Amino acid sequence: PDDNYSDNVMTLNEAYLTAAIDYLELQLPDEELYFSMHNTSPAGKGENIIYYGAPGTGKSHTIDDKIDDSNTVRTVFHADSQNSDFLGCLKPKMDRETIKYEFRPGPFTSAVINALNVPDEQHWLVIEEINRASAAAVFGEIFQLLDRESDTGESRFSITLSDLDMQTYIRDKTGFELEGGNLKIPGNLTLLATMNSSDQAVMPLDTAFKRRWQFKYIPLDFETPYNNI
Repeated sequence: PDDNYSDNVMTLNEAYLTAAIDYLELQLPDEELYFSMHNTSPAGKGENIIYYGAPGTGKSHTIDDKIDDSNTVRTVFHADSQNSDFLGCLKPKMDRETIKYEFRPGPFTSAVINALNVPDEQHWLVIEEINRASAAAVFGEIFQLLDRESDTGESRFSITLSDLDMQTYIRDKTGFELEGGNLKIPGNLTLLATMNSSDQAVMPLDTAFKRRWQFKYIPLDFETPYNNI
């Protein structure tokens, strides 16, 4: 053994241990502050974005690169799309020899339920060809919900759902009680849409409706013709 080597020994006693524990506790983050900063919108900030451009420019492809299919609800607007198709409505269902009515959710309601059930993950509602229907009419009363808080992405204003069956359905599927029947778009739900700017057989978008969306132009890229993929 090396004659110059000696063990450094510290005698442990209650005072030393208490001081060490107190020091370590001081290094821990403030849990209340941490969760208030990081869990307000754990999955990120919800947005409303319309990707527009000529057919074949890759609008849908651009969206596919940004989403997770397992957390996405998709729909396509067309000339006959209605508010009841988008939100949901009562529909008949055979129960043996009798007919009963139950609420069938539309893509918007399904996306909201998914986001409420898994608040720590980002969710998306994708609307293809948003200008092939009267978008403001299809959105109906939830038009107001498209105004978002800048910090959380949650709807700035709520609306009182006129459809009591929709209120009950959301409550039953999420356990989330809508106070006074008021609904907001959750901060972890992003709405993405595509719009063909060169198609003449489409509906113009309402100015107030457009104000609530970000518009991102997808230019022609002759090197990557997505319509041939």
